[in-house]
Formats: sequence, structure tokens, C-alpha cells
Amino acid sequence: MTSATPAAPGSGQNGSPAGLPSPLDSIADMRSSAKWTIAALAAVGTALLGGAPLSAVGKIHGLGSASLAFGGLVTGLLGVGWAIWQTADALMPISTTLAAIREPGLAELRRQIEADPPAFFGPFGSSVEELQQWYAMWQAAAAKTAIRLAAEQNETRRRVLAQGLADAQANAANAAARLRWLLDLVHAWRVRDQLRRARVQTFLGAVVAALGGVLFLAATTLPR
Repeated sequence: MTSATPAAPGSGQNGSPAGLPSPLDSIADMRSSAKWTIAALAAVGTALLGGAPLSAVGKIHGLGSASLAFGGLVTGLLGVGWAIWQTADALMPISTTLAAIREPGLAELRRQIEADPPAFFGPFGSSVEELQQWYAMWQAAAAKTAIRLAAEQNETRRRVLAQGLADAQANAANAAARLRWLLDLVHAWRVRDQLRRARVQTFLGAVVAALGGVLFLAATTLPR
């Protein structure tokens, strides 16, 4: 789960800066595809370990054939189970901070950021650290200006301070929206990386399941 920061005035949905879509919108689609993968694997497992053994059980004769058939079924079950486990694990919620941007799986995202920092940080520097510094600076400026405004008696100076406070608050809110958008982006990329790794494991599990099916069919062809 991601943590919340204040949304900027005029920001988009989910606190995204105006004009930028929320990266979280893609997570539902990615996890939906993972759910369909699990359903497909379950169907394959049912056909492989349910229908095929029942239709071919009469062709298994002797201890050798039975042992090979049992080994094939166990291998197929392990393959399907492993594939479903890995894909289902990618559906588990994860906790994300901006420090996760340094993870090896997010190297492609880092390259995109380095190629065009303004697209990700706007006018607030060229790194996460600089963006956080700008956010803290504008928050501090807004707090100090608010204190001065509360103590000021001169109406002219009060109007100047009020405008300065509004500007500082707007800049702090814009920086906060950028931080939130980046946090959502990092979170979406982590989910993407998790699903990519799950797909590789799912393929390996499918190969093992197919091997189990071949072993079982081989058991039905052994001579009596």
C-alpha cells in the first residue's frame, strides 16, 4: 500500500499532478491478467491431473507403470501448484516507499527518469531527494509566513504576507502532488516487476507440469 500526501490544487485523480494520469490505474489491469492466468492454470491442472488419469488408469499395469504414473502425477501437480503459487503471490499487496526506486527491478524506470527529469519532477529539481527538499522548504516557508501573518497588524503588510502564504502553500501542495505521483509510479512499477518474475516462474511451472503429463502417458504405454 502507498502512503498519502496532500494533493495539489488542480491535481488529477488520486492526487496526481494536473495532466498526469495516476499510475495506480494500471495495477488493476495487471492484477486482473494475473487472476485470469491463475484460472487458466487451474483449468489446465484439472484437465491434466483429473481427466487424463481417469481415462487412462486402465492402461497402467504392474509396479513399474504405477510408479511412473504416480511420479508423473506428482510432478504435474507440483508444476501446476508452483505456477499458481507464484502468480498468486504477485497479487499480494506490497508496501512501497520512494526508497524502492533504487531496487534492481526498477532500473528501466530510473533510466527513463534520468533521460527526462522535468517530466517526473517538474520544476522541483532532478532527483527524489531534491523534490523532498523543495517540499520541506515550501512547507517551512508557509509555516513561518503564517506565524508572521498572525502577528502583523499593518493591513498592507498583511496583504503581502497573505499572498506569500498562498504562494508557499500552493508550491508545497504541488511538490506534495509530485511526491505522491512518484510514489504511485514506483508502486506500479514494483507490481509490474513482480508480475514479470511471476510469469517466468509460471512458465517454468507449466514446463514441469507438461513433463508430469508426459511421464504419466509414458506409464500407460509400458508393456505388461
